[in-house]
Amino acid sequence: MIKGVILSVLASCLFGLLYYYPILLQPLSVVDIFCWRLLTSFPAIVILILIAKKWSAIHSLFIRIKRQPLLILGLLFSSVLLTIQMMIFIWAPLNGHGLSASLGYFLLPLSMVLFGQLFYKEKLSSLQKIAVGLAVLGVTMEIYTTGAFSWETAVIALGYPIYFITRRKLQIEGIAGTFSDFFFIFLGCFIYFLFHYDLHKVINDLSLFHIFIPMLGVITAIAFAMYFVARRLLPMGLFGLLGYVEPVLLTIVSVLFLHESVSSKHIISYGLIWLAVCVLALEGGVFVLRALKRKRMR
Repeated sequence: MIKGVILSVLASCLFGLLYYYPILLQPLSVVDIFCWRLLTSFPAIVILILIAKKWSAIHSLFIRIKRQPLLILGLLFSSVLLTIQMMIFIWAPLNGHGLSASLGYFLLPLSMVLFGQLFYKEKLSSLQKIAVGLAVLGVTMEIYTTGAFSWETAVIALGYPIYFITRRKLQIEGIAGTFSDFFFIFLGCFIYFLFHYDLHKVINDLSLFHIFIPMLGVITAIAFAMYFVARRLLPMGLFGLLGYVEPVLLTIVSVLFLHESVSSKHIISYGLIWLAVCVLALEGGVFVLRALKRKRMR
């Protein structure tokens, strides 16, 4: 369990580093950075799958596609949903919206709770109802005080649940789903490079960022590998609780390294949303402690 906690926190730290990484690759465009990330990380992920001897899951996916050719459409849709999220992850810190994006990741656990109730009839606990109420109040205050709600926050908070529901509908979880998403995005990036990059531009990018571009793929692959190993080693409740580490780190990166700040008109709404997350984290902590206590008693 200790190993799982360490790997989960390290994975969050690497994702925090990736949040700042686009700054190191300026003046490359968002699309260029995104394509370089996928072109370098997909081969690294394939190598990790081979090292971990998980190719059987990929082989099973190929068999499913052969039996159900229309599954390709669902897999393409899933990869498009992930592409949108990954593009925002790069775009936000480059354009002064790092805090807005991190708020979306804070809202994500709450939106997952709501989607679970709407689509899977999951019942809300008392603390979950309080957390959802605080988050709704925070969003309402944000709309009232600013006249709008950040689109990047909304896309992250609502887009990821749709992505996870799609994966669940397709019955493609874990490493096979990650391989599928990254494979199709890799193909799209490769086609983009064929039409928009010539040999001179490729050489120029690699000469300017000869360390940063290769490391972009390596860091991405290692972060995902740590994430998947941690998910296997930890109880689901504790793993979910550690998921709050990443948005905290993204906020820290936005404030300390991207020099963003919460304006006075956002303080109340942001505060209510962060309080909602604290309530949800409290429930997760109580759940984990009870689970560990039951395990010791056995």
